[in-house]
Amino acid sequence: MLLNAIILYTRRQGEATSFEFNVFDNQFATENLAVRKVLMAMLAAVSNKLTDLEVEYNDSILVEKVGAKRAGELLRFLGATKENMRENLSNGVVVSRIFHAPFTQEHYEYFYNLTDIAQLSHYRLQEGKEDRIVFYFTRYLQLIAPDEKSRQVFLEGLEEFSLPYKLVPIS
Repeated sequence: MLLNAIILYTRRQGEATSFEFNVFDNQFATENLAVRKVLMAMLAAVSNKLTDLEVEYNDSILVEKVGAKRAGELLRFLGATKENMRENLSNGVVVSRIFHAPFTQEHYEYFYNLTDIAQLSHYRLQEGKEDRIVFYFTRYLQLIAPDEKSRQVFLEGLEEFSLPYKLVPIS
């Protein structure tokens, strides 16, 4: 095994390939440069396909990470409005909020330049209704590369960032 290589679990899904970066298995903090480079390579692989953004967040966690003023600014910047917001309730208490918005070039730049990929708890960057990049509650970061070209761009991106990786197929 490559020393300090990141582990990516792969699975074929028809024409698509899923690459999953498990945060626990790789033992990197979500603000680690290696983790950020994985997200950057994922973004490059599907940049021309992304049309939609879905974000789930917890108010207090987001405020703790970025501050109250910045949290409001960030949510507005990403497209959160009263009209597109849904609340997830548990026993009548809001545990998280979810919104869906069009994905823009500004959003691409925001995610590409994130210093901590866990700034938002859970997000999906989508092509229509199809997930392309998913970050799930500090558990995993996943790319669903829809075709061979996207798959190659992702792997070449990791190599360009000098990020050694090991692909582990799962069924």
